Amino acid sequence: MRPTLTAVIAAIEAIAVALTGIAVIAIPAFLLWIASFDMGAEPVDVLGAGAAVWLLAHFVPLAFSLPPETALTLELPPETLSFTLSLAPLGVTLITVLLAGRSGWRFGRRGGMGVAGVIGGAVGFAGVALVMVTLAGDTLASPHWLAILLPALCYAVASLTAFLVRAGRDEHPWWAAVIRWKQRSLQRLNVPGTAALPGRIAEVLRIAVALLATFLGFAALAVTVAIVMGYVSITTLTQSLQLDGLGAFLLFLVQLALLPTAVLWGGAWLTGAGFAVGAGSSASPFGALLGPMPALPLFGAIPQGWGSAGVLAPALLVLGGLVVGVLFARRSELRRSNWPTALGLVVAASAVTALVVAGLTALATGSIGPDRLASVGPDPWPTAGLAAAELGVGALIGVLASRMDTSRMRASVADLLPERVTSQAAELTEMAGIDETAEAHETVEMYETVELHETVEITETSQDYETAEIRETAETRETAEVYETIEDHEPFEIPEPADTEEDELLRAYAWDGTESVDPEPTPEPRRTGWRLPRKGR
Repeated sequence: MRPTLTAVIAAIEAIAVALTGIAVIAIPAFLLWIASFDMGAEPVDVLGAGAAVWLLAHFVPLAFSLPPETALTLELPPETLSFTLSLAPLGVTLITVLLAGRSGWRFGRRGGMGVAGVIGGAVGFAGVALVMVTLAGDTLASPHWLAILLPALCYAVASLTAFLVRAGRDEHPWWAAVIRWKQRSLQRLNVPGTAALPGRIAEVLRIAVALLATFLGFAALAVTVAIVMGYVSITTLTQSLQLDGLGAFLLFLVQLALLPTAVLWGGAWLTGAGFAVGAGSSASPFGALLGPMPALPLFGAIPQGWGSAGVLAPALLVLGGLVVGVLFARRSELRRSNWPTALGLVVAASAVTALVVAGLTALATGSIGPDRLASVGPDPWPTAGLAAAELGVGALIGVLASRMDTSRMRASVADLLPERVTSQAAELTEMAGIDETAEAHETVEMYETVELHETVEITETSQDYETAEIRETAETRETAEVYETIEDHEPFEIPEPADTEEDELLRAYAWDGTESVDPEPTPEPRRTGWRLPRKGR
């Protein structure tokens, strides 16, 4: 497919993505217009309000001005009140990001030509933003060109990220060429390990994604627990607004759009950095200092802090990083790498995680009102630094624990033990029959020391060692040599067994009156449990 056609298709798809987000905002707005205002307001005003909210979701700040009468009803000085609303409803933003990422992933299948789809999608989304800026009118707090550029960048960044990830996974030719060029540049600088650069970059990104998922997962869990524990406060605030059914439904949609923002605030709370709801306020696991806040029921879920037990919140992130480190230490890249390389990969992944957390946290900050409410949300850099430190330390501990050689540790501990303890352990080992090789060696030496000309001793020895271990030892090469030595000597006679009481009685009562009895036949040589080896064995 030609690049121009690819760009056109991507632009049409981007327009569809933008309309999806607009519909999510416009449908509740028209329901409010029909039910609450009895269609008294102008449709253009309703469209303008919906367009302003859509632009706000794509990080375009809005400007509001309240007349003195409205300020007086809010218990504020009777004067014109102007402020900026810049806290984005990230729930609507998430729709654009997910659909744009899906588009970029699909265009990444077409190789280098797919970049035309990324560019075309950004242009199409910018066209929709131009229409929304025209409808929003004077509610924008930024220049029109910036209000058009910010939504286009939001779409383009999500689409381009998915496109690059697909290109790296599928190893597109242009991607491989860039990697080779970078490797040659590093080789000129005598940087070690340039051959393994692609694999290490991929491993760093995988670890960073796992750490980021751990951060967001614990943050979502913290928000869920906070909502459950603050259910009474949330219900009280909702009832104080005295809303009808439609108003309660719209309030639910507003809070649902702010839920991803609340998750990022929960992550900042877990790190210990906390967040602010107005200038001079703070909420962290170590305590909460909050002033007057808007009557948004979701704010009723803000916990009051755990005091000295607040250290348990950052400990959860350390534990999550520990699990990630243990799991990734078993992967091929970390398992085959040496210690400095493995730890360097974890540190690099922590740095990437810090950058992403800082960016996400910055998107979750802004202004929701005048005066002290002009600053709400967490501080990006302290939050990102603490998150990277806690997750990174946990991951490093997990990698160290997984790569640690326990057998060498036991050997080192054994070397440090006193000689008496070591000798006792050796005796116990010999008694338990653990060192089978040593036993076999002692048995062979015992047979080698046997004097061949002492027939009685050979017979006794064979009777004493008529066991399974001697039979196995007798089949060894050294025993075969002993038998070959026996064959070289003259044949020996096996002594007759000693007379028993029955033999003596027979001699005493013999018929011929003599003490002699008929000579018994020479007994067969008794088997001693081991036999002569066969020739050629």
